[in-house]
Amino acid sequence: MMSKDTVAIHELTAVAIREMVASGQHTAEELAQAFLDYAEPLEEKLHAFAYLNREAVMVQAQILDRGRAIGGDLGKLAGVPIALKDAIDTFDMPTEFGSASLAGRQPRWDAKVAKLLRNQGAIIFGKTAMPAFCLGQPAQTRNPHNLEHTPGGSSSGSAAAVAAGMVPVAIGTQTAGSVIRPASFCGVIGFKPTRGLISRSGLQPLCDTIDQVGVFGRNIEDVALVAQTLIAADDDDATTKGVLPRVLVDTALSEPPFKPKFVFVKTPQWEQMDPEAREAFDALAEAMGEETPTIELPTVANTGIDNLKILMDAEFAVAMDEHMRHSGEQVDERTKSIVERGRQVNAFDYLKAKRAIEPVTAGFDEFFERFDAIITPASLGPAPKGLDSTGDSVMNALWSYTGMPAITLPLLQSEAGLPIGIQLVGARHDDARLLRTANWLINNFDAITGES
Repeated sequence: MMSKDTVAIHELTAVAIREMVASGQHTAEELAQAFLDYAEPLEEKLHAFAYLNREAVMVQAQILDRGRAIGGDLGKLAGVPIALKDAIDTFDMPTEFGSASLAGRQPRWDAKVAKLLRNQGAIIFGKTAMPAFCLGQPAQTRNPHNLEHTPGGSSSGSAAAVAAGMVPVAIGTQTAGSVIRPASFCGVIGFKPTRGLISRSGLQPLCDTIDQVGVFGRNIEDVALVAQTLIAADDDDATTKGVLPRVLVDTALSEPPFKPKFVFVKTPQWEQMDPEAREAFDALAEAMGEETPTIELPTVANTGIDNLKILMDAEFAVAMDEHMRHSGEQVDERTKSIVERGRQVNAFDYLKAKRAIEPVTAGFDEFFERFDAIITPASLGPAPKGLDSTGDSVMNALWSYTGMPAITLPLLQSEAGLPIGIQLVGARHDDARLLRTANWLINNFDAITGES
């Protein structure tokens, strides 16, 4: 049994856990039990999980330890507890998409991302809570920084579980802002890679054109390690055709050959921001000096956001069609209204919105000939009070539409102590460079802002 006096379990990184298990310092079973002992009392307050079963976790740990005993290859995530959003299929745990209409749904196979994690020795710790079908009635997950405030959505449980130290890493999904926004609200790192690098097979379909997988963690190395594990081609997801392994960790932790260059982007929604958050970003832009120019995107940028809404509404309605015909009476009213809205989208608007993705995205390519990353707010402000809403995704929607990689860093906070994320956006397929730039900003943030 691992002594709780020898380690702060909620502060362990994924890399540290892997090294403990690989070296024999602790067994996977000892670590899993310690994480469960820490997480279970917290769960009574946070409601971060849709499914958390001690036996299911311990069985996985015991299998891993038996493999180690006979000299098996443990994998690069040996013994690391990783929580998965309830939108991701697992053969040994229910996946209910956050809806009572799918209570007890038990998939027969793992989603591709779950399979890849298990292949590297990760322990699937549980399924995290989410709003119904990612868009409907919010889950009752609470923000670890203040239980009266939303953790964001739709990957609410994943962000809250990492922020509370229940797990070092968690997986979510993003169609509009469902990774970046909850990461900002909960004060953790949230990384959305370039669309098409990580398979979506075995995930709840919301908007197939846009849907992505994202990673939550508390440091860049953990996030890069898990994202690197998930990047792979999958015959069941055509968007990953031809994808080869990426070296993210080594690049992310390396020193940039030159000081990174940033451009500060104010979206057309700048005036909608919480005044305190807007003031904080103005101060950051001033601290970064003239070498970080500020650019206001034209209102045409709203076209991308409007197009995303069209695609989401239409494709969600199609994805839900069969379920609505068979179990529609059990679906919450919020989901029903979104489905009905999607049914009203006409074919011309839908095809036009889809065709515009490439030209809108290409319009940002010239930014990255001069700059390493775009800096922009991750949300309109700190997490709003209340659990009836998960917040507004308007600060993330454009980058989701384009499929560009984005990451939020927990570097700012409100006077009330609530986190405010700084979002960095990179060039398509330049994920390693974005992670390296993010790591540089974390390491140099105090020097830039003059804080001790």
